Amino acid sequence: MKKLFLAIALVLFLAGSVWAGDYGYNRNDAQKYPYKSYSGQRYQYDLSRPGDRLRYQVDPGAQLNDRLFTPPTVKMDRNMGQYGGGWKR
Repeated sequence: MKKLFLAIALVLFLAGSVWAGDYGYNRNDAQKYPYKSYSGQRYQYDLSRPGDRLRYQVDPGAQLNDRLFTPPTVKMDRNMGQYGGGWKR
């Protein structure tokens, strides 16, 4: 059951990434970090959206980035009810 869930999650992630053009090499910030909060902080994922939440859960790089250091702007966004993942350094 767990393997099936992981396989489905991977397929959804890859389908979303291809659709969003995540595999291009010349991405600008607005493409890689499409979500902008009230504070001006850019994020890869909008965690209030189920599809983004699933892609974030299978993106260890974004999760590690969020765990290593959280700038004050991200904390401000969370206090205002905005939850982004994979913030732009």
